[in-house]
Amino acid sequence: MKAKTLALAAAALFVATAAQAHSHKFKKLEIVHPWCIETDAAASTVSVYMTVRNSGPKADRLVGAQTSIAAKAELFGATVTSAQQAKPITSLEAKASGELILKRDGPHIVLTGVKQLGAYDAFPMTLVFERAGKVEIEVQVEEASILEPARH
Repeated sequence: MKAKTLALAAAALFVATAAQAHSHKFKKLEIVHPWCIETDAAASTVSVYMTVRNSGPKADRLVGAQTSIAAKAELFGATVTSAQQAKPITSLEAKASGELILKRDGPHIVLTGVKQLGAYDAFPMTLVFERAGKVEIEVQVEEASILEPARH
């Protein structure tokens, strides 16, 4: 009985980990866990985050993104101070044998004109790379509570 319980617990952990760490491979690129935060009815803008792993010998550049759930998708660089206005940029580099990390306080993709997104939803997005071309991915929508600080 104990072995069966352990096996069930291990299987549940594997499924939970696999669901959180989804990835998409295309040529020498791997797009790891593309995600955004759920929105409410009042929000029309959401940021998308992920890691782009480039196992190739040459750098590649993310030059754009598209999705049917937004009126516009733009690339943004690292977060600036509150006194500066953040501006879209034309590309983000995935270095050769390196990673491009899109995160809250760094480069990211901003979607505008978005309708409400519920937690646990997913939507398709196309990333456009200079060398690799178009890469189809699925973005997972996470609960807003993951951004809240831990309570002790």
